Amino acid sequence: MRTASFACVLALSASSAMASVTNGGFELGTGDNADNWNQLEIMAGTLGATANADRSNANPHSGDYAMDLSVLGAPDYGPVAEIQQQLAVGSVIGGQSYDFSFWGTGNLGPGSVAFYEVLWFDGDASDGGGPQGSATGLQSFALSNTYAEYAMTGLIAPTTADTVLIQIRLVTGAFDGAIGNMTVDDVTFSAVPTPASAVLFGLGGFVATRRRRA
Repeated sequence: MRTASFACVLALSASSAMASVTNGGFELGTGDNADNWNQLEIMAGTLGATANADRSNANPHSGDYAMDLSVLGAPDYGPVAEIQQQLAVGSVIGGQSYDFSFWGTGNLGPGSVAFYEVLWFDGDASDGGGPQGSATGLQSFALSNTYAEYAMTGLIAPTTADTVLIQIRLVTGAFDGAIGNMTVDDVTFSAVPTPASAVLFGLGGFVATRRRRA
């Protein structure tokens, strides 16, 4: 009886903590490329616009690596540097509350803007597939030469969502002198434990302790 109850507690606790960014500190990868992340460098024109999204060990917030994004505009194009990650399908549960955060530093020069957005997704197409609304809305944020945390809490997943798409983006204008750089580290997305799951988790520890003493 106790064993069955403990297994149930573990299952409930695990279900409230499934959502997790993979390699959120960018520690895993090869050279400029970080495992589990899409690194987008969008540029065009003929006058020298550039965009870079590279894993780097130059200025991490923690650990050994972070992600550096930089953009340089030209009169014929305003480039975009962006990182994305979609969590595993089934990692998000409808009605559950989630928190999102990351740390960033950098310099937004003329024409440059930094954005982030988390989108709810139906990854298994059980409710039509694709985006199911924005968890955060499109958020612009300022940068400084020291790390700051950017976060939104209490994001309630719609019943049609089973995953999220995380986007962190740096853009600049289409003119000479448009420039910006940003370093991002320690990206997290996680479930907020409900009071019921917290009680169950404590009960699970009690049951486990009783079983060890028996």
